[in-house]
Amino acid sequence: MTELPPDQAPPPSWPHRLRRWFIDQFRHRPLMTIGLVAVPAVMLTDHYGYVPGIFGYVMLIAAFLLALRLRQWWRWLPFSAVLFVCIHGWRLADTYQHPLREHLLSLPDRPQFVHVTGRLYPWTEGAELDDATAIGDLTEVRMGNEKHFKKARVKVSLPEGFRLEKPGIYEITGQISLPRPPMNPGQYDPVEFSLRNGWVASVKAEQILLKQEEKWAPSFHLLFGAEYCRQWIMRALSLGIEDRPQDTAVLLAMALGASDAAGDDIEDAFRDSGTLHIFAVSGLHVVMLAAVLGMGLRWLGVGQSRMTVIIILVVFAYAYITGWRPSAARAAFMIAIVLGAVRWNQRADVHNSLGLALLVLLVWDSNQLFMPGFQLSFAVLWAIALMATPMIDRLRPWTELDPFYPPSLASWYHWGGRWLRQQSAGLACTSLAAWIGSFPFTIGHFRTITFVGLVANLILVPVSGISIGLSCASLVFAFLGFSTLQIFINKINAWLATFMVFSASWFAGLPGANMVLDLRFEKTPPPMEMQVFHMQGGGSSGYLRAHDKDWLIDTGNVRPWRRVVRPFMRHQGINQLEGVVLTHRDVAHVGAAPLALDTGVPRLITSIHEPWTLDPGLTLFDQLGQRTRMDGPVWHRHKMGDVIPIENDSSIQVLYPGTADLYDTADNRCLVLMIRLGPTRVLWLGDAGFITEKRLLERGHDLRCDILVHGCHSTDPGGLTELMLAAQPRVIISESDSRFAEVKTPLRFDAYCLKQEIPHLRLEVTGGIHVGISPDGATLKAHRSGTTYFLPAEIR
Repeated sequence: MTELPPDQAPPPSWPHRLRRWFIDQFRHRPLMTIGLVAVPAVMLTDHYGYVPGIFGYVMLIAAFLLALRLRQWWRWLPFSAVLFVCIHGWRLADTYQHPLREHLLSLPDRPQFVHVTGRLYPWTEGAELDDATAIGDLTEVRMGNEKHFKKARVKVSLPEGFRLEKPGIYEITGQISLPRPPMNPGQYDPVEFSLRNGWVASVKAEQILLKQEEKWAPSFHLLFGAEYCRQWIMRALSLGIEDRPQDTAVLLAMALGASDAAGDDIEDAFRDSGTLHIFAVSGLHVVMLAAVLGMGLRWLGVGQSRMTVIIILVVFAYAYITGWRPSAARAAFMIAIVLGAVRWNQRADVHNSLGLALLVLLVWDSNQLFMPGFQLSFAVLWAIALMATPMIDRLRPWTELDPFYPPSLASWYHWGGRWLRQQSAGLACTSLAAWIGSFPFTIGHFRTITFVGLVANLILVPVSGISIGLSCASLVFAFLGFSTLQIFINKINAWLATFMVFSASWFAGLPGANMVLDLRFEKTPPPMEMQVFHMQGGGSSGYLRAHDKDWLIDTGNVRPWRRVVRPFMRHQGINQLEGVVLTHRDVAHVGAAPLALDTGVPRLITSIHEPWTLDPGLTLFDQLGQRTRMDGPVWHRHKMGDVIPIENDSSIQVLYPGTADLYDTADNRCLVLMIRLGPTRVLWLGDAGFITEKRLLERGHDLRCDILVHGCHSTDPGGLTELMLAAQPRVIISESDSRFAEVKTPLRFDAYCLKQEIPHLRLEVTGGIHVGISPDGATLKAHRSGTTYFLPAEIR
């Protein structure tokens, strides 16, 4: 068989070309390859909870000796894998499997008295020092029955009036407990957050005594030094624009990451427009700072070597001052690696630099791998490195001058157009590559696709770059004492902040700007379901789904809406609600109603008596009336006897109030609902008290139900035995908060349930309750306790 000449040989197949590309990448980029090997090693160790013992140490030593014997760099891959298995295994042993945590898990779920000794360090929340919280590196822990533990890291809540100002060894007396797990689906997990940060438990200090002051405490003094720098920057950037608090808050959020002052609404606008990396400190800000600093030093005539050292020191200091976020730390290491390579006349490869930064950060703290910010930071930059340049090369014919037009004849108009096209192409390609790189992680962590971010970044990224440059100029003038120029620049920056907030809000409000996905992947989801949320302080909210119709009963207040209801809606993949029922004007129940309306609710249901004519001032229902017309196409008011259809086999019947139920107390005008979801009947009593329950009994309503949901009247508790006997519930769900007497479940609930032998589910104990409904009956599952009950369908 004759062999074809090379020019006539068929081109290799795409699997062959792809394999050769991967081989070339790994051969010429060893640090990237080692970093990619470290990632699955850490993930597998975390998944299986492996803690290396003697066998792990033997494997590590053997892999190291083998790597030393063999010269090829890829022989180091097994050693790096075993090394990161051991590193992350040791960290798991220090947190998830710490003896103190395991001992607390074996005790009843309540705080335990404790006496501890150790060092205290300030706690930085985002970019601000929290005066009420500290981190304790404990050397001794003594609790009940003189139980002793050594070396534990805990989060310490400081007593009121105590200020941590001196480093040293402290003796602390107080209550120790574990972080509470999330109480509702989709909710933020404080247990995971605590352990990933290395805190075994939380201590609420009652008394703190300084046992021994330490003069040499660099970590302690660095934290206070960072706080001093933050305060100076905040004063400098706020000078002259104190009358514009929103713009000031946006500038401080961009410069320092202090996003709390800007408010949740502004943060939501940037998040929903896909530009949250502009609003919060990220690698983009570190790179912009380095670029602005480089231009300034070059203008001052600073040499290359000195300029490299200054930029590296400043970016690391900036990353530390802003809280050492993973994205900022990664960018600082990347800049140091690239500038260091240039300084030593070496070629800096982006992929190798990313791999080295990844390895350094994982050695520093392997738990960062599981943080969304860490994953997004590296994924986005890797996507830009892989895809942006090929995309720009494809657009090069469009960005360059006409090849048949002599450059010497080109006017400023032609050169200006060329520059504008090049910048636009670079920004568009970079934005598209970053969006592709972040796509799987935004879906996995936030279950959201933000299409509008592709366009929003084209506008907001350049504007944010200008804003960062102006902030740097303001700080320089503040340092030099030129307050007039400083105020002038701050005012210009404030107008840019206004523009950015307006643009982010406008993009976020566009139809289809972002879409939530349902990623539960259930094989056979129930045709109907219900979720009763746990909310503290007497708040209440519930979710109903009948086939493809999604409803809310109450919304909770603003904070629970953001922390409980909206995360649940994202978890369920709900983009729009069919309707919202507001039972009464209690802010703990309906305070977030305007936010619910922003999602485009087509139906709003309230009582016939709302808004109450005798309520003083402008109530929340009056505010709703300014947004949508009462008794119009959206806002419907209902009274006793009305039926609100949901689907063919599902409806909501109003049992109370009637037109004659005129009471000044809002709880006595609360809607009482009989919810029919297929074969299951749910009696939603809300905050009904003695008066309401008596009226329901007098009017002879059919109160029989499978599930009874009861809140707490603020002054007139309900739970009458006569009503329970009339309703004959098979399960009772109580919304209560035992910390406050006015929203505490009456003891007669427990007495009735004990006598009738029916489950009494207190949400503060069980967490939120999910009810899956099918033709066979209803399955109830508690989110926190995991307890499950099945109620077979009954004919009533």
